[in-house]
Amino acid sequence: MPKYLPVELDAANHNIRAVYSQMEQDIGFVPNFIKTLAHSGNFLEVVADLYRRLLGETSLSEKLRQLAILKTCKLHKCKYTIICYTDLAKKLGWTDEQIEAMDDYASSELFNYYEKEVLRLAELVSLQPDELPDDYWLQLDNHFTSDQVVELIVLIGFFNMINRFILALQIEPDPQFATQSE
Repeated sequence: MPKYLPVELDAANHNIRAVYSQMEQDIGFVPNFIKTLAHSGNFLEVVADLYRRLLGETSLSEKLRQLAILKTCKLHKCKYTIICYTDLAKKLGWTDEQIEAMDDYASSELFNYYEKEVLRLAELVSLQPDELPDDYWLQLDNHFTSDQVVELIVLIGFFNMINRFILALQIEPDPQFATQSE
């Protein structure tokens, strides 16, 4: 049971309505975590803007971004985001087998070298951010641009924050994804 109910459109003030309108325009719906964040006028707009930008066009392919997001969500065992981003990952071509193999990606033949690097980065940034080995940085720099590495780390960091927010407040999955959790 959620600690706070999402702020629905009919109860939203002008500023919240503007954020919701932009979310609808950019991603097609307003996620429950954004509706719950609407309880805080201090953070709603900035977090919603960052979320929309992270899901918008970047120097990374959408498929690699979804891989990083889903791995981060799986590390936190956040049902809400796992449901949502599994659905999005499948729409981008990730298979059920690949999604299941994410936990043991290093020994899996279902991922190429770059994909394994993204999965490893999600693990390291999520679990040991101050312990990324120097040789690993060299590998990253040899295979990704500095823009891509920074974007991946921001993406992973953002979803670390969002997962914790969702878990702490026990936010329920968005209605369009809720049937997948049953």
